[in-house]
Amino acid sequence: MNRKKFLKILFASFAVGFVYLWNRLTESVSASVRNKNQITVPDNFALGVTVTEKFIVIKSKEQLKILSSKCTHLGCRITGSVNNIFTCPCHGSQFNVDGEVMSGPAMKQLKMLKFKIDKKKNQITIFI
Repeated sequence: MNRKKFLKILFASFAVGFVYLWNRLTESVSASVRNKNQITVPDNFALGVTVTEKFIVIKSKEQLKILSSKCTHLGCRITGSVNNIFTCPCHGSQFNVDGEVMSGPAMKQLKMLKFKIDKKKNQITIFI
């Protein structure tokens, strides 16, 4: 084998290896980003209102709603509810169980989050 042929094979091997590693790297990075935008939790919420750090679950016998706990005024996190009214601890905006603004300074309703229920695994995947 001459030097020219050897260099071509060597270069082609490096190129194939680089492409393979690049695909593996970008695949794991995009999977990581996807997973940061969703949360999977057990489907064991009690009837009524449950407030967590990132979302609020409103569960009745007929319906399940999940709202973002992030206030639409300046992004503070809602930490609780009194009589099914969510009050932002930073500036006092109030929202009802549908996420609608009851009193400002917030102007927009809380974001309704999409979710998927997996009955077999008894889990809910929430898309943040």
